[in-house]
Parts: sequence; structure tokens; C-alpha cells
Amino acid sequence: MNSDSSKFEPKHDPTALPAGLPVPVDDGVCDHLGRPPFDVLPDIVLPATDGNVVRLRAASERPLVLFFYPRTGIPGEPPDMGFHGENWDSIPGARGCTPQSCGFRDFFGEFARLGVTVFGVSTNSIAHQREFKARMHMPFEFLSDFELLLVRQLRLPTFEWPLPDGEQRTLVRRMSMVLTPGVDGLGRIAKVWYPVFPPNENASSVLAWLDARTNARSKVGSA
Repeated sequence: MNSDSSKFEPKHDPTALPAGLPVPVDDGVCDHLGRPPFDVLPDIVLPATDGNVVRLRAASERPLVLFFYPRTGIPGEPPDMGFHGENWDSIPGARGCTPQSCGFRDFFGEFARLGVTVFGVSTNSIAHQREFKARMHMPFEFLSDFELLLVRQLRLPTFEWPLPDGEQRTLVRRMSMVLTPGVDGLGRIAKVWYPVFPPNENASSVLAWLDARTNARSKVGSA
């Protein structure tokens, strides 16, 4: 009989959401978003997974969805323990980056129908994001805020996690936002989702809000 019991142990599956995950609470750290001067995106450039760079203010000349996540997992490779020996799944809102991203993938056609651009954003390296995009067949690009430019200028919520050298250890907490073009040509933060739970329902929540906004504008235009 084979004494190696490792093959009977469950493999880490980042696409699954285990039961009993701690539910994140709204601690108010995103209340400033949408209020001047945190109502517009800073004029910064972030690298994208297609090899281009994206100037965020230019990108928000049309309706724009940015969804933020800490770090996508790799099948069969569970995250290391935290600085104090804590498990990744014990951090409220940490688990679920793949299900969140897959939601936006599955509804991508609906966002396109509304003329909305979608970007996933994290502080992961661009190489990490590219591997994930290819493996999970994501139809949109990811932006890497490895240098924490967007995180710091918008004062986004973060937490620290031990990662190998060359990887960013400051991870952004899960959230999303919609930006809509203003009369001055600048995209303004119209709606923020924070905290996000469950993560696999984030895309449908954002899409429902955009649909309701579109329908309301149509009724006003036809009145």
C-alpha cells in the first residue's frame, strides 16, 4: 500500500470558494472615493498585460470599470502563511480573486454591449497577471500597480503579505468602481463597491448598477 497520503489531500483550487469564509466589513476606508479630490483618477500610466501602457485619465473618457483584487492564486499552490502565521483564507476578503475575475470574464459581452471598458487591477507583477490572463482566458486586460502609484494617490485599502523577492508585498483589498465621463472630459468615480463579498457576484452587481443607470437615462431622454 502506498504510504504517500499527499495524493488524497485536497488540491488548492483558486476557482472555488470554501464555505465559512470570513465576511469583510465596511471599515469606512473607501468613504473618500468619489469626493473631491478623490473623485477623478490621477494622471498616471500603468502597464497592461497586452504590452501597452494605459493612461487612466484617457481611458476614462468612456464608462470604465476597475475591479481590484489582492492576488490571483495558482492551482495546486496554496498561499504561504502570513507574517504572523495566519492562513490566507482567514483574512476577510482575501480569498476569491479568481472567481471575481471570472465573473467579469463571463459578463464581458454585457459590459461591451453597454460600451464599458473593463480592467482588472492589482499590485501583482505584470508577469503574474499575464500568466493568469492566459490560463483563465480573460478577454480584457489587467493593469499592474506594482509601484503603488494608484494605490497611494487614491489612498486605496491594502494589507501586507509575505511574497518572494521580486513580488509586491503590499496587496490591494478587493473592491471595484465605475467611472463615468464628466463634462470636463475627466472620468469621475460614480460608484464604489467596498467591501466586496462574495467575490463571484461582484461583476453581476456592477452590471446591474450600470443597466439601471442606462435605463434611467433612457427614460429621461424619452420623456
